[in-house]
Amino acid sequence: MATAEISALITRLTEARATLDHVLDHVGDQWDVQVYSDGAQWTVLQVLRHLAISDQAISNNIKIIAGGQEAIPADFDLERYNRRSVEKNTTMTVEAARAQLNTTRAAFLEWLGTLDDASLAKEGRHPMFQVISVRDHLKIMGRHEANHAHEIAAVCTIPDLPKTTGQP
Repeated sequence: MATAEISALITRLTEARATLDHVLDHVGDQWDVQVYSDGAQWTVLQVLRHLAISDQAISNNIKIIAGGQEAIPADFDLERYNRRSVEKNTTMTVEAARAQLNTTRAAFLEWLGTLDDASLAKEGRHPMFQVISVRDHLKIMGRHEANHAHEIAAVCTIPDLPKTTGQP
């Protein structure tokens, strides 16, 4: 059984995903709308692909750190990784990306529920070159997803986002 802190983190990750799901359910035919005017200049579909790919990668990184190992090299280039991973997955459909998000998150939350609070303190490199705790990785994971959901909602004019207790 998950501890109170882990249960709270699971709740917040679940809320972030509910927000994302709400937004994705209301995109309609706007998958080709550009979300960013600079940098990657991704469309809504490309952001969704990024989320599907990064959710798996982030989950794997957290599991490795909790196991006492390091997965991210010191010279990791996050911008290049994100750009290339989306470029390599141009055939990933909306349905496939959403299915991957659901599969990855279900397995991750099941795994997360088996941890103890001591595991949350283990530290490892975040892709943005910071060495932080598993706890902080989980907080960033929730924010990452919620931030992208809000960005998509803004460009697609999707109102009534679900209320949450706060991001992890």
